[in-house]
Amino acid sequence: MNKFLVTFAAAAIAVAGASAPALATGASSANPVAVSNKATGPSGQVLTVDAAKNLSDGQMLTVTGKGYDLKTGIYVTFCVIPPKGKRPELCGPFDITGKNNQSVWVSSNPPIYAIALVTPFTQVTSRVKSKTVTTGSFKVQVPATRMIGNNDCKVVKCAILTRADHTLSGYRKADVIIPVTFK
Repeated sequence: MNKFLVTFAAAAIAVAGASAPALATGASSANPVAVSNKATGPSGQVLTVDAAKNLSDGQMLTVTGKGYDLKTGIYVTFCVIPPKGKRPELCGPFDITGKNNQSVWVSSNPPIYAIALVTPFTQVTSRVKSKTVTTGSFKVQVPATRMIGNNDCKVVKCAILTRADHTLSGYRKADVIIPVTFK
């Protein structure tokens, strides 16, 4: 296997939280979360999921996004909701085979070793206040499982979300979170 792919696989698995600890701080179900299938991010980007309430374990969700920065690659993933301002880290698995993924990497400018691993943004050009603006949109599918590692999403708060990919992992302006509930 290519050395770059092995390095990427290890980084992606670590980023996706494959070896996640048991429970996230502040993620108890004692504080109910209002559930909607749409959320607006800090830069005006909009994330939508076709279902967010009473999900079945393993349910495949269609996730769409618009208004994303084309320069920032993102993961569209399923995670335990992190404390405010913290990076989503307790997430479902990601592997380079694509067979066990709970994350989709969306990027229009991935590192050269990852060109075959990403879904590119669809470019959308519009006029905003007399300026031409080009942003990214996407439509992908992500499975939602009741368990993320040792975390039970009927006990802790979980969400479909976007976050900056591992090339800019500290960047929080790509974080858009849609909480979900399970049957």
